[in-house]
Amino acid sequence: MDNKKLLPIIIIILVLAAGAVSFWYRRGSQEEEQKKEGGAVETAETISEAVPEIQTNPGEKVPEINPLDRANPFKYINPLR
Repeated sequence: MDNKKLLPIIIIILVLAAGAVSFWYRRGSQEEEQKKEGGAVETAETISEAVPEIQTNPGEKVPEINPLDRANPFKYINPLR
């Protein structure tokens, strides 16, 4: 083979080898970072501790505004219900 045909093949092999090594290195460093951080579950628990609890049901403390409920002494219960 000529050197002109062999040179692009060698360059492609070197680029692929460099990509494989960088992928292997990055994957190893990400696994170490995840071990240090403790994972997604522990992170979610620590974040949820910092979030205050918000009352989501505004209808729990609604005042009674219907005056007929307070003024009517005769409570009628419908027997057909």
